[in-house]
Amino acid sequence: MVEERIQVAKASNSTIWTYGFGSISVGIKNNLLGTWLLIYYNQVLGLDALLVSSAIAIALVVDAISDPFVGIWSDRVRSRWGRRHPFMYASIIPFSLCYYLILQDPGDISDGEMFTRLLVLMVLMRIAMTFYEVPRAALVPELSKDYDQRNNFSGVGMALGWLGGAGISFIHMEFFLGDSYFNTSGYQLLAFWGGLGIFISTAFTAIGTHKHIPNLHVPPERSFHIPTFLKEAKETLSNKAWIVLFLSGCIYSLLVGVDTGAVTYYSAYLWQWQPNEISVYSLWQAASVICIALFAPMIAYGRSKKNIAVGIFLCTIFIGPLPIVLRLLEPYVGISLIPANGSDALWWILLFHGCLAVTLGSLGFVFIGSMAMEIVEDVEKTTGRREEGLLGTVNAFIHKLVGAGGVLIAGLIVSWAGFDDPNATEEMLNGEIINRFAFVHVVLGFCLPIFSTLLVLMFDIDRKVHLENVNDLGYVEKE
Repeated sequence: MVEERIQVAKASNSTIWTYGFGSISVGIKNNLLGTWLLIYYNQVLGLDALLVSSAIAIALVVDAISDPFVGIWSDRVRSRWGRRHPFMYASIIPFSLCYYLILQDPGDISDGEMFTRLLVLMVLMRIAMTFYEVPRAALVPELSKDYDQRNNFSGVGMALGWLGGAGISFIHMEFFLGDSYFNTSGYQLLAFWGGLGIFISTAFTAIGTHKHIPNLHVPPERSFHIPTFLKEAKETLSNKAWIVLFLSGCIYSLLVGVDTGAVTYYSAYLWQWQPNEISVYSLWQAASVICIALFAPMIAYGRSKKNIAVGIFLCTIFIGPLPIVLRLLEPYVGISLIPANGSDALWWILLFHGCLAVTLGSLGFVFIGSMAMEIVEDVEKTTGRREEGLLGTVNAFIHKLVGAGGVLIAGLIVSWAGFDDPNATEEMLNGEIINRFAFVHVVLGFCLPIFSTLLVLMFDIDRKVHLENVNDLGYVEKE
């Protein structure tokens, strides 16, 4: 087989960007859950960190359970709006509204009532997100069969996701919070503008990709008979490449859970910045990620996605925690290893470090996301079925369960470090308490990604294998 002579179905640039625009909503949501939610309910509203993390974790478990149901359901749907779009349309208003309500001031209510309110809203938002994200992610392997163009989808999605998350974070810190992380009214402004951003981006992608419905795969009539489904699912999930990325993702999901809210605690207590002093960080980081994500297809063109991703992740493992490690080591070595808090030098060092770390990490995940798309045709060649929804949602199911455990660990670390202690002084918060938090967090953040990255080395679908798969499946035009 001569690779250069194989032509596969590709998408237009406008389709790639229309699809990617929906990632803005994902970025806005991730920014809330990963950066602001824990510190808002814990340090602003006064709810115990373990209760906050428990609500987040329980909602994540419900989300995990809903993922495979929605994925399998959308794989089998036959409607005039195709398999995926009915779900996407149904999610737009609930997703936006729940985001808005979560950040409203609940007023003078008990901790139990606040916990219940947060839990209910988080569960509803998670389910709404599932109805949007799962079917949307399953669209890409149908829109393009090209090995290299799938990097474009992944790269544009990464870039616009960062634009959404970092953009709303900048606005929140610069204009809503000002000089205090504990400004209650600032979080209500975030609720409105973040909810509006989610509404616009989800609606734009759903409507913009609607025209492709006639060209998408129409599944044959398939049984929902449980024994039949379980037999088919076992065949689908026996794919080696899927198992490798699945196990790697499990470990990484635990890390993501542990990271919940960490960056905000570091900014407030370890580095002691005010929000408006570092609000521009998010814009620089977003610009860095957008640039590298858009160049990612050129970086990987003609090369192995797997090898590039592994190399990038190994670098990130050592670069990521470096400034925190240097600060923690200072009492033991007796000298300053990093400039003092409040200094211009520290500001520039952390800006450069933050941009480098997120750029490398995001670039690696561009290729991981693209690699996962190749599994669809590898499975189809073996089973005769296209099951993008099942492949993605079983991954998400376990990863979210593991991630929920990580969120609980994050809450435990916050409580164990002493942030919930009513007698903790400002000096203690900025000293021994944040240091205890940082030590545990850094150890976990160093060890877990090593095992996750090494598993990726076992992924066995390269360019040659993918081209053989799409050729055997008849997805090519030969010159």
